[in-house]
Amino acid sequence: MEGRFVIMVALKDLKDSYPVELAKYARDHSLLEEPAFAWWAPHSLRKASMIIAKIKSKYWERTHKYGIRVPKSIAEAKQIDAENGDTQWMDSVHQEMTAIRVALEAFDSNVRDLIGFQEITGHIVFDVKLGENFRRKARYCADGHKTQTPASVTYSSLVSRDSVRIMLPLLQLSMGSHSRRRMSKMRFSWRPT
Repeated sequence: MEGRFVIMVALKDLKDSYPVELAKYARDHSLLEEPAFAWWAPHSLRKASMIIAKIKSKYWERTHKYGIRVPKSIAEAKQIDAENGDTQWMDSVHQEMTAIRVALEAFDSNVRDLIGFQEITGHIVFDVKLGENFRRKARYCADGHKTQTPASVTYSSLVSRDSVRIMLPLLQLSMGSHSRRRMSKMRFSWRPT
């Protein structure tokens, strides 16, 4: 196993960087009663649930954007188009479905032959684009949160500042002096997201 290493990170540092993920891990592994988690993890889980609930309720409350009624379903998009006497919403749905068709594959055989595949559902999110002359937009979103993550996936789609801070010295140690000088001239800027 050449080139593999393990980095030990203090629990307090992990809690500061990924509080919700760590609290979910503690919940899933029955660690919430342990003193290291009991004082903060339940609060983090409740707070995360409250934030998600608030975002969901805002989504369902908002019915108009820039004075234009925004549908929540295909049926409502058809109804709005019929009321307005145009096809702007359904045109946006057609455009999105045409664009993603290349990523979809039809399977005509027995579904049981699909070993390792999972069925995934999706939904369409509608929006109005101000900078594009109030263009109606439809986006197909896969419900990836409803599927199991494969064990082979071991990457994070988001790199934290702490991860970069840990990896830069390791990278410098593994590089020669010429590359180290070049790397020391690099500038990194952090922008809050």
